[in-house]
Parts: sequence; structure tokens; C-alpha cells
Amino acid sequence: MINRDSFRDSGGSGQIIVLLHGFLASSRYWSRLQPLLLRDGYRVVTIDLLGFGYAPKPRTADYTYEDHSNHLEIILKDLHITRPFILVGHSMGASIAARYGRLHSDDIKALILIHPPLYKDPQNARATLRSTGKLYRFLLDSPNRNLVWFALKNLNLSILGKHTHRAREMSLINIIEAAEIFQDIENIKVRTLLIVGSNDRKEYTENLREHSVNNKMVTIAIEKTSHHSPRTHPLLVKNHIVSLDNHS
Repeated sequence: MINRDSFRDSGGSGQIIVLLHGFLASSRYWSRLQPLLLRDGYRVVTIDLLGFGYAPKPRTADYTYEDHSNHLEIILKDLHITRPFILVGHSMGASIAARYGRLHSDDIKALILIHPPLYKDPQNARATLRSTGKLYRFLLDSPNRNLVWFALKNLNLSILGKHTHRAREMSLINIIEAAEIFQDIENIKVRTLLIVGSNDRKEYTENLREHSVNNKMVTIAIEKTSHHSPRTHPLLVKNHIVSLDNHS
């Protein structure tokens, strides 16, 4: 059953852009970018990922790529989204967008991946996340972490999506820590822009240099931003989207 609060469709007849938020966020994450796209005539659809915001939170789901992609497909069909559309993802949402774009290339006009977790393997992902600091390690691994997560959710932070313990933990394991982003990027067959922040995790740029993406469909833009450029530099992100659209 689709909760109508779990997605927002601006309507209109312009080129459709679908926005996928990142880990722990919700569709409200895009509140600074969406108005800029609307002014340029786009029809903008923002979606709460499975398990986050007002989206369904199935207790039996493993929150795999397949689970997240199936949820996305259900909403796209319900909205009668005209294909091909532009798909934009941030952070974990970029990983999901990359997998969806790889498997549904005929449905995608252009793909924009904003600050995906560029880990080279699961070991690199786990080690990097846990080297962030004591608080990060506590939130990821402590037996008492649910108490802190419960308190954070009760603060009702504007971009922190409502989620369950299972949605958070399984999405972390099966999407972020799975570290399959480079495999997907190398096999994408649609025009793609990968935006990387020079002030984001240093491991991302290091892994990108080491991997050396060879897919001619993928353009890499390294910008002087941190992880949340859709909120700190929405005009920059909007201009990248419009430019890629115009050349697709």
C-alpha cells in the first residue's frame, strides 16, 4: 500500500526529474534544490526511499538493491511517469540510482550521482565508517545505539527521515557497506555525471583515483564541496543537472 505522503510530484509537462535522497534522510532533503529545478520548467518527483520518511517499512525486507528498486518502480508506475526520465541520487540514493540506471537504461535519459559512497570493497567501507570517530562507532555498533537513534528521531530534525531499526541497519549493510558502486558505474550505458566533493571523505577521491573509471558514458566532476552539496550549493548542482540534460 502506497502512502501518498511518501512522495511529492510537482506536476506539469516538463522533463521529469526523479530525486532519491541518501541514508537516514527523506524526500525533504531536496527542499533547496527542488525550487531551482521547478523554475527551469522541470517536473520534479521526490521519493522517500523504502524504510525512510513516510515510505513503507516492511519488517521482513532486507533492504537490498532489489527491494529499494522495486519500491521505486511501484511509485513510478503509480505516477505514470513518462520514460525516459532523469534520475538523480545523493549518497546512498546515488548508489541505488546507479543500480537502477544500470538495469533500466532504456528508462533513463540521464543519470546524476551526487557524492555516492565510493568504497572499493566492504572491508574498506566498514573501516572508513568506523574511523570517523567514537560517536560514529557508537551509532553503528554499540549494543545501546537504539536509545540514541530513538532520541535523534524524536528531535524531528528537518532532513532526518523517519525510519526503523531494520531499515537503517539493513540498508547500511546491503547498500552502503556492500560497496558495489564501482561495478555499477563501469556498466552503466546511459549518460552519467558523477559529482564528487573534494571536501567529502578523502577515501572517496583516493578510491576514485585508484580505480580509474573507464566508462565513456560517465563524466566525473570534482567540486569544492562537502557531502551535502544539494543543500549547501543547490545552484551548482542544478546547473550540472541542466547541462547534462541539454547534452543528452
